[in-house]
Amino acid sequence: MKYLMGAAAGLLMSATMADAQVEDWRSRADEAALQQGEVHLGLFYEGEEDGFMRLGWYRRGDEIHIYDRSMWASRELYETLEGRVETASLAPLEFHIRLHQASNYYQIDVAFDDDTATGERRLVAPGQDDATRPVNQELPEGTIARATLFLLAAVAPLELGQRFAMDWYEPTSDSVEPVVLTAAEQVDVETPAGVFTTLRLEQRGGEPANDIFVDIESGRIVRIDIAGMPMQFLALPEPAGAG
Repeated sequence: MKYLMGAAAGLLMSATMADAQVEDWRSRADEAALQQGEVHLGLFYEGEEDGFMRLGWYRRGDEIHIYDRSMWASRELYETLEGRVETASLAPLEFHIRLHQASNYYQIDVAFDDDTATGERRLVAPGQDDATRPVNQELPEGTIARATLFLLAAVAPLELGQRFAMDWYEPTSDSVEPVVLTAAEQVDVETPAGVFTTLRLEQRGGEPANDIFVDIESGRIVRIDIAGMPMQFLALPEPAGAG
C-alpha cells in the first residue's frame, strides 16, 4: 500500500527495548490468523469517506499469498496487487502491481532470487508509447516486501515496548529502506465501527510513515494514520445482515 497509501500519499520501541529481528516473527505469529485474513478499512480524507483499502492474505503450504485492492475515489486512484512470500521467512518471491491514475496505469512486475529483485516497471498512457524501466535491485539479507509489514502487524502481535527492525523493499519506487515497527502506546480510538482499545504501532524509517492501531481484544487492525496527510483508514460497521 506505499501502493495506495504511498502512491496516494505521493499524489494521492524505548532505550531498553531489544530489537526483535524479522527472523523471529514466527515465535509471535497467531497461526490461525496466518492461515487467512483481511484488513478492510474505509479511506477518509479530511474527515470525509473517499475510498477503501482491502489487503488480504492466505497460506498455501510453504507460501503466503498477499493481495491488495484499494481505491482513492476522488483522485481516480485504484491499485491491485498480487504477491507471494515464503511462509517460514517472509522472503519475497514475486509481486505484481497495477496502479491506475485516471486514464493512465503503472504496471510493476518483480521476481526475487538470491537477494536480488529483477523485473520491469511500465507506464501505459493512451496515445503514447509505453515508458519502461528495468528493475535490478540488490537486497540486504532478510529484506521483506513493504506489504508484508501490514501482515506482520496483523498476525504477529507485539506487546507494549517491543519492536521489529527490518529492511523493506518498495516495488513502486524500486527502493530499499530500513524500517522499525514499534508498539508505542495503548490508546482508545474511535472509528465508524465503534471505539476500540488498541496498541498503536509506529512504522518509522520508510516513506510514508504510518501509525497502525491494532485492537487488543481481537488483533484486528482498526485504524491506520498516514503521516503528513489528512488521511486515515478506519474500520467500518458491519453491513446490515452480515454475520
